[in-house]
Parts: sequence; C-alpha cells; structure tokens
Amino acid sequence: MFAERDPAIRFLVADEVWLGKTHVARGVVAQVIDHLRRTGDKRYDIVYVCSNAAIARQNLRKLVPEGIEPLEGVERLTMLPLASLNRGDDQQAGVNLLAITPGTSLQFGRSTGQFRERCLAYAFLRASWGANVMNAPARRIFWHGVTANGPDQRLRRVEQRYRSRAQESLKTFDTLLMEVEQSRRADGRPALRQLFDELAEGLAWKRTFPDALHGAHRELIGEVRHIMARVGIAALQPDLVILDEFQRYKDLLQQDPSNFAIELAQHLLNHTDPRTGRATRTLLLSATPYRMYATGDGLGYNHYEDFFDTCSFLFDDPERVDRLRDRFRDLRLALTSTESLAGAEGICHAIGTELSSVMARTERLAATPDRDGMLHEPDTLVEVKPLDLRAYHRLGNLAEVVGHPEPIEFWKSAPYLVNFMERYRLKDAVVHSAADGSFADGGGLEPGPGLLNWADVVAYRRVDPQNGRLRWLLGDLERHRAFELLWIPPSMRYYDTGSVYESPEAAAFTKRLIFSGWRVVPKVVSSLVSFEAERRAFAGRSHTYTADYRRRGGQRLAFRTGERTAGQARRGEHAGLRRAASMTTFLLIWPSPSLAELGNPRPLDHGGHRPVSEVLTDVAGRISDAIAPLVRGAPTHGNVDQRWYWAAPLLLDRETYLSVTHLLLVDGGLSHWEGDGSDRGLGAHVAEANALLAYGVEALGPPPDDLSEVLAELAIGGPAQCALRAISSVAELPIADQSTVLNAARIAIAFRRFFNAPEVTALIAGGRSEESDVGEGGGRYWRDVLRHSISGNLQAVLDEHTHVVRDWLGYLRLGDDNRRAQAAQDIAQNVADALDLRTSSLRVDIPSRGQNGRYLELGDHRMRTRFAVAFGNQTLDEGGEARIESVCRAFNSPFWPFVLASTSIGQEGLDFHLWCHAVVHWNLPTNPVDLEQREGRVHRYKGHAVRRNVAATLAPALIKGGLASGDDPWSQLFAMAVPTRLEADGEMVPYWVFHTGPARIERHVPVLPFSQDAATLLRLRKSLAAYRLAFGQPRQEELVEFLGADRSDDDLLRLASRLRIELSPP
Repeated sequence: MFAERDPAIRFLVADEVWLGKTHVARGVVAQVIDHLRRTGDKRYDIVYVCSNAAIARQNLRKLVPEGIEPLEGVERLTMLPLASLNRGDDQQAGVNLLAITPGTSLQFGRSTGQFRERCLAYAFLRASWGANVMNAPARRIFWHGVTANGPDQRLRRVEQRYRSRAQESLKTFDTLLMEVEQSRRADGRPALRQLFDELAEGLAWKRTFPDALHGAHRELIGEVRHIMARVGIAALQPDLVILDEFQRYKDLLQQDPSNFAIELAQHLLNHTDPRTGRATRTLLLSATPYRMYATGDGLGYNHYEDFFDTCSFLFDDPERVDRLRDRFRDLRLALTSTESLAGAEGICHAIGTELSSVMARTERLAATPDRDGMLHEPDTLVEVKPLDLRAYHRLGNLAEVVGHPEPIEFWKSAPYLVNFMERYRLKDAVVHSAADGSFADGGGLEPGPGLLNWADVVAYRRVDPQNGRLRWLLGDLERHRAFELLWIPPSMRYYDTGSVYESPEAAAFTKRLIFSGWRVVPKVVSSLVSFEAERRAFAGRSHTYTADYRRRGGQRLAFRTGERTAGQARRGEHAGLRRAASMTTFLLIWPSPSLAELGNPRPLDHGGHRPVSEVLTDVAGRISDAIAPLVRGAPTHGNVDQRWYWAAPLLLDRETYLSVTHLLLVDGGLSHWEGDGSDRGLGAHVAEANALLAYGVEALGPPPDDLSEVLAELAIGGPAQCALRAISSVAELPIADQSTVLNAARIAIAFRRFFNAPEVTALIAGGRSEESDVGEGGGRYWRDVLRHSISGNLQAVLDEHTHVVRDWLGYLRLGDDNRRAQAAQDIAQNVADALDLRTSSLRVDIPSRGQNGRYLELGDHRMRTRFAVAFGNQTLDEGGEARIESVCRAFNSPFWPFVLASTSIGQEGLDFHLWCHAVVHWNLPTNPVDLEQREGRVHRYKGHAVRRNVAATLAPALIKGGLASGDDPWSQLFAMAVPTRLEADGEMVPYWVFHTGPARIERHVPVLPFSQDAATLLRLRKSLAAYRLAFGQPRQEELVEFLGADRSDDDLLRLASRLRIELSPP
C-alpha cells in the first residue's frame, strides 16, 4: 500500500468468513505505523468502520498493537472535535485509532442526533455567529426533545465545557460553513443563518414546538452535524481507513455529491495530507464483497455489475476496469468454445495478476490435502411414518377448506403447523374460518394427527414428532446422549471418570446449528426439542408441565435462613437474628486460592491420564496435610460439626491468603458478590463467614472423618475453584490476584443459578426429593453438583472455553496488568452471561371448544425453550430483540442451548464456531454460495472441530509430558501444533484447519426420500464444484449448467482447479 511504484491506495481482503481478516488488518495497522515512523511522521491516524457498534468495539481490541490504546468515547465523527488527539513528539509517536459506524457518523441524513451533538453544534454556532443571537428561543433549537433536568440550563453548562475545544476548530468550522452557505445559495436554498433566524422567531413565546418548523429544524441541525463531521475528518487526517464488512454500506462508495452520507464518506476516503500530499489508504474487509453467485431468481445479473462496481472503486482507473472486462469476456468465450481450454488458463493467470494488485482471497478448501476444508457430509436417514402422512392429509384438508394452495412444503418442514404458525396466510385463514363457523362440530380442528394434544404436554407424555426431519434430529441428539449432558464434553480431559461425558457418543457431540427457510421451523424445533429434554429430565416423577415449574425442586442452592434461638446466639448477639442455614451453598461460590492450588486436576506430572479416584486420593492427602494444624486445635469429643465443610476453606485462606478473605468479606463485603444481591439470605451467610473467621477453630466442634475427601471434591470440581484456575491461566494473573478472585466469584455465582434451574437440578439429583437437601452434610445436592462437575471434567471445560473466549473477545496479547485485569473481567462476564441465559417461552395455539361445542377458538398456551432456542425472526416473550445477543453468547458456550434454529444467520457476520461444527440444512438454500456461507459460521479460528482434532492428535503427548503449572493448557497445545504445519499448509494450520483427527465440519441435510429436495441437493453439490468458474461472469447459472452438462463432479473439480483465478496472498 506504500510501495514507491504503483502503490495500492485501496486494497480488499476477501478471505472466506473468519479466516482471519481482522488478524490481517491488525498486521496492516502495525506495518502502516512502522512505515510512517520510518518516514519521520510523528502522528498516525487510523479509522475502523463497522456497521455494528458492539462488534466495532470488540474488534478494535484486536486491531490495537501492543502498548497502544484506542480513542475512548469517540464513536461519532461529529464529536471528534472534542477528542484529545495524540499529536506525538520526539519521544513518542501519537497514534489515534478509533471505531465508528456508518449509521451514526456518515448516514445520519437530516437527523438531529444526540443531545451532546446539538450542544457542540450550539457551541460552534455561538462562537461563529456571536453569543448575542443565542437568546432563549434560539437555544430551544438545540435542546428541543429534552425535557428532564432543566434542558436550557444543561445546554448552557455543556456548552461551557465544549467552548475551548470549539474555539480550537473554529477556523475550520467557519471555512466549511462558508462553503455550505455558498452551495445553498447556488442551489436556491435559504442560508443556514436564515433558517436559524426563522426558527428562533417562530419559537418565540411558543409553549410547544410548532409542527411547521420541524422540517427547517432537521435541515439546520443536519447540515451543522454534517459540517461538524467534516471538521472531525479534517482534525483526524486519516492515514488508513479500514472498512469492515463494507458490503453492508456499499452505497457509500458510489459517486453522488448530492448525498450527504456519500459526500462525507468521500471526504474520509479521499483525504490527502496537505503537508506531505499522501493520500489516505483504504483497507476493505469482506467475505462477500460482491454477490458471489447469482441464480435466475430475478436478481441473476447482479453479480456481474456488483463485481465490477467493486473493482471500479478499488482500481479508481476506468481504463484498467475496461481492460479487466475484456479479459473476463475472453475467458467466457474460451470456456464455452469446443476447442482446447489451454487459452483459458492463460487468461485466468492474467486476470489473477491484475486483480492481485488490489485484492486477495484465501479459501479454506485449499488448506487441506484433499481440498475438502475439513467438510464431511454424513448419511442422514429421514423416515416418514404413517402418522406423518395422516398429519399431511389433515393439513391438506384444512388448506382446501380455507382456500389455501397446496401446503406440502410446510408439511415437509414442520409438524403441528396450526399450533405453531404465526403471521402465515394459512394460519390466518384457519383462524378467520374458525371464527365464522367454517369448522362446525370440529370439522378439521378436532384432536388427532397434525394437531398438538396439550393434555400430552401437560402430563409430560411423549409427543410424536409427526415430521421426518424433527424425528431425525431427536434421534441424532439421543444417539449422542445429548439429553444426558449439561455441557459439551471437553476436547482435552484431564482424568478418566467413565461417566457419560466420556462415552464415545457424547465425546463426538457438538452443538447443532439449524437453518431453515421458514419462520415456523425455529419455533417448532426449539419448543418440541426443549420439551423432550425437559420431559426426560423429569421422567418418572409426578410433575406436570405448568407455568410454575420453577417451584418443583429448583433453588436447592438458595441461601436459606432460619431463626437463631437463644442457644445458638453467640456473644454479642441476641436470639431472633436470622441465621445462615445453607453455608455449603456459600461454599460453592467462595473462590478459595488455597483449595484451587491444592486441588489442581491438570496433569502436571509425567504419566498421562489417571483415574479420577487416584486424583481425588492425591488431592485429599495434600488437603489433609494443609488442614492438620487447624484440626489439631479442634475438640475431639461431642457431636461431629458439619460446619467444618465450609469453615475449613475459609480458615485455610485466612492463614495463606488473608487479603482474599478481607476482599470478599470485609472490604466491600456484599458489594463484591455482584449478581446475587437480590438474594436476601446472602447477607446472613456473609455475616456467618465473618463470625467464623472472628472466632476461629474454637467455635467448631469435632471435624467429620471424611473432611479431606469432601474438600478434595470441592477443590477439583467446585465451580469457584475451577473458575479461579481458568481465569488465572488465560488472563496470566496470580491465582490470588484481586481481578482473578472477583471474576472467579462472578462465574461461580452464575453457576449457582445454573445449577438451581429445575431441569438442571433434575438431571443432577435424579429422583431425590428436595427435603433431602436440608443441612450441611455430605450426600446432598451440593455434593451432587461437585460430583457431576468432576465427572464432566468441568475444569477442562472451563480451561478450553475461557481460552477461546479470550481470543474471541480480542485479547490476543496481554501487554500489562491493566489489560490482563480487563481481559479477566470481560471473559468472566461472557461466561457468566452464557450461564445466565433465561428460559424463554413461545406461544402455542391450541384449538378449544367454543359455543355449541364447536371448535371456534385457539387458546394461547406457552412452551419453554432452553435446551434448544429459536434465533432471529421469532417474537420472544422475554426481552425481544435484546435476547439475540444473549442467545449468541450462550450458544457459543459449552452449556445449554445445544440446538440453535434460525432463518436469519446465513448472510450475517455472526460467529457460532466456539462449540459447534455441525450445520443442519433443514431447508436447502437456492445457491452454493449460501450453502458455504452457512457452514462458514462454524468453521473459524480455533473452532470446535479444530480443537477436537488438535487435542486428539497432540493432547496425549502433552499430558504424558505434564502440563506447565499455572500456564494456559490450550496455549501449550496450540504451541505444540504449530511445528506440525507442513510448508504447503500455510498459516491456516493449525488455527483454522487441522485435518488430522476425528472431527469434521458436518453438513447434515435431512432430505425426505423421493422428494424434490434430493434433486436440489445433487444440483447444489455440482454447483459447489463449478460456481467459481463463473467468477466475474454475467448469467452465472447458465454458464455453470453448460460446464456441468457433460462432466462428472470429479471432472468439474479438476476443471475448476485448472482454471482457478489465483488470488491467494504469496
């Protein structure tokens, strides 16, 4: 980009989804800074543009070179004049790196923006036009829409804060204001000052803002915000602009001086340094910079023009674009001729050479020996049962009654359509017909095939899928024993337990990401699969499927309290105070550095995997030695004091890590237990812990005989201890560091709520009654939690999860203590949020008898979703769109949900690869690119399939040699994987692709026998082999059909390999 000859002023990185475009951008940022430093520049300005503000903030961390902090609080170009830009000096360079979104910085049109933007506009205009014109009606122009806390006074106070900054940029503002005024006069529009005077006059003595003035108000503020954005660009002087997923705002790259947003974008992208004459460089990032493949769906010719529009922007040279068009035309003629294809190879080489000067694209298919990119399509057996056909007959009759077309595509996709459909013409017609009496005496809405029997749901009886695809999915989950799991088994376990988590079926399990073309599918799948999971959890019990299900055996880890009697009162206390009655629950959330060190289950010594019994014995021995001084001071006669189970860890920490006990119990106390403040009993438990530490061993009776063994379970499987070790390793912090301890407590608190969920409790505790959990002794639910955590290798799960979350959040390097502490906080928050995903419920309509016994009404019922969830277009009853981000975090964790069903993800920039490498194409897309885009969502950096293979191949050697104490095990594992890379592999191995091992990106296509979908799948497979041959061509589908007419799939693959336009970087 800074070559002396023919530099690439604009360059596109078009790698496939999540092949590291952000990593490439980070390298470019570092090289740009290095180049400018060598040229003598003291200041480097870099702008990152992304359509989503949250993603922009996340990716900004990944772009920042070590030792450099991005500009904080600057997310709009209009507010840039207020920023304290790093100017640089002889001792240190000034780096200004900021993230903006097009919607708030460029595409705001005539919007009046935020109040603080209008305050800055007021400061500029007050300085430019004089304070004397800013009377009370004039000031109302800027505070209109704000009602709270005296808006006029707020405006004046904020303007005083902004005044000095506005003065610094006033010269630039006045110059641009003059340009705008001249342009408006030339176009016959009123001057901004005239608009201002008319507004001030029109608002004088008015109690409300007249409707007639709104247009002028928006025009004035919109123009001033536009000027402020240009002032910001002028102040910034961008050296590099990064446009991420720019296809979402591609219209900004066009030429249209009459468009506000486009004009601003052109000022940003075409900026030239007035001192050096150096043009701003632009780096574009997108997996789909243009429509990759077009079918004959009415949009079939968009690829060609879209591709050349992109090339026109990149080359910024019409002659080169025309030459490229000619070469693609020659290639099409060569491909469709009956002569040798030798000439086509030369044309492809010439096109690749031309395009490589402005773009690069890496594809994962090229990264494996057989060019399959780790992709595998297992056989998917879909059965159609007689009951399915009877349901179709019922649905067809209903459609005929209401005059709806043939519903076979609906029937193939989902069962119980009348119950689950929303906003479908068929459902609306049924509802209207039912209301006007068309279904007299039932007439099609009576119980039977095709309609959900709510009595079966209430009684937790099995609900027949009545659909081949749903039946296959339920069978697939059962085959992998998924309904018996609370989290995905770790890719690298630390010891052997023989539990379900180590069974071959569960060990091969990964989450399922389902795509469908129908909105009803995610709703049906999430409701009925979650119901099946809940039904199995409560099997054999008397519970019914009711709205108050949380009362049935959940909350076993509540902070219960009781009345303190006179005999229980300590010195200084009085009877009647609430006493803590569940201190073992408090123990589960207590992050004990002492136990975390004594009970580290990672295999640190040579020897490999060991049975968990040996690990428990070793840990119990170390704990026995550690608590020996405490136990020696305890009474030897009297009743066994079960308080030792929770008291011993606190006393150990007081002796070894006094700062931790002070931090959690004294310095801030309850305020540190964020997230559990609503539990009224927590305060009593914190007070109980403080009292114990005050009185010490003297307050305790004889310890239980199994104290060391129970504490060994807590040390190995306690959620707080597992979180302590995981956070300490991935954030590179000491295990007793304040950040480590507080964030481990945050995770442990979320685990408490997770283990309190009724269906989770049912899976862990089995059939034991809630009453058996009263008390502090062994054998109760808190012990069940510990044993389940041990059997599921929870430490290995958290180590793996926190490692990938750290990278996913952008903490690829941890330069100093502040960054480590921030990483620990963000990782812990992500883990806790995933555990805290609330159970949602979706509407289900059940026909019920109306007057005269007719089925006239559809009663509104609810079905819970937790094990499987709907994503995107569905209307959720709790949180609506705000729930989407929570669902993403939860699915990208090892915990429930295990199934995500959506209609909306295929073309969105969302990641689902952390614990999923199986994509289910419930309904096939129309073209091969969409198929690849769907699968690309789970085939990304350090994805689940990659980790499983790396672990299967290298973990035995790592564990046999012993893990480095305190270090991140997965960093050690990937460090071992790098030397296995062959010279031909490139840097995709081992982070994006690792072919050796059992895991593959799974493409599941549940196709009904003898259906049209089978032929569609064959066509898509063939198109996958050939569509790259149609790159840069009009009428792509016709060309692909022509090339594949007389060729097998293998022949097409060989042809595509020969005629590949090589855009891979050297």
